[in-house]
Amino acid sequence: MSNKSLIACHLICKVIDFFGDIGVAWRIAKQLKVDFNIEVHLLVDDLMTSRRLIPSLDISLKKQTVDGITIHHCDFSEDSKSLPPPPAFVFNLFNIDLPNAYKLLMQSEKSKYIAIEYLSAEPWVENFHLKPSIDPESGLIKTFFYPGFTGQTGGLIREKNLLSRRESFVQANRDKFIKSFGGNPNLYSISLFYYPIQKIEAFLDVMELMKKPIQFFIPQYLFDLLKVKKNYQYIHIISYPFLSHDDFDDLLRSCNLNFVRGEDSWIRAIWAGKPFIWQPYIQENSIHLIKLKAFLKSYCEDCEQELSEVLFKIHDDWSNNKFNEALWRDFFKNQSSLESFALKRSHHYFKEPSFVESLVDYCSET
Repeated sequence: MSNKSLIACHLICKVIDFFGDIGVAWRIAKQLKVDFNIEVHLLVDDLMTSRRLIPSLDISLKKQTVDGITIHHCDFSEDSKSLPPPPAFVFNLFNIDLPNAYKLLMQSEKSKYIAIEYLSAEPWVENFHLKPSIDPESGLIKTFFYPGFTGQTGGLIREKNLLSRRESFVQANRDKFIKSFGGNPNLYSISLFYYPIQKIEAFLDVMELMKKPIQFFIPQYLFDLLKVKKNYQYIHIISYPFLSHDDFDDLLRSCNLNFVRGEDSWIRAIWAGKPFIWQPYIQENSIHLIKLKAFLKSYCEDCEQELSEVLFKIHDDWSNNKFNEALWRDFFKNQSSLESFALKRSHHYFKEPSFVESLVDYCSET
């Protein structure tokens, strides 16, 4: 341990869109506090959006404490002086631009500055993890910290008790959870968490052609945008309100198949140990598809070729709004094998240190 052991930190989060940014930030903040007893100050610029995940948040306050975590409402514009003085460690989530005055304070206080980056399975991540960079204006040195899927990265975000929580979620819990939304525990269940660009009605039409009784769980705000006008014979759609992190985890554990997007729900789908289809944050020139293929190549490295082909094709189908009926029939035919593989891969990732564990270890050794 150095004389600058990690006992307090700033975790900086700029809420850009949807809930991915604050979702990841809140998970990291809770794990730093609960799993490692670190004094966490979460600096965030949008309390209204944050309150969806943190219901007890008072949007009128500049500073407050929730679940032992101090939350500061800040402005991250270049000339802002709204940020509190930095402690020994500063974690900048997704490497946003910080006010000059704050960077100068970090430099004078010799704060350890960590830029937490987005999750990716692309090979170059291993080469950039833990690499330093000098800010040209302030001279401040920051270290890039990448989450990832290998031991040469920071690992994946997960709580210390995540595996035991999953194993304690038995069939009785699952049935009760499904019923709490008005669902039928005996039906094949799919959670649909997608970007609004998806042509969901076309997808549902293909699912109806399967003549397979399916119930879909869709977030209320996406269901409102969907405006379903058809009466389906085989499929049933259930909308659900905004869920807490724990309830969302239970939903993923309860479903036979999970559609997820972005970063936070993607990681939680992996930990659920159930088959899932991931949609990366959509970027210009289809750059996100490069990220998708890199993940699938890594995820399927220990997979039978036939099953690997199914996963690659079904992700391509979903990413391009194709919805090929024959492909989906093949997917459902392989359900049992897909379930076994998803569970196996989740256990594989459990063997690696968690992201927050790696972060704390790194800071404690520097």
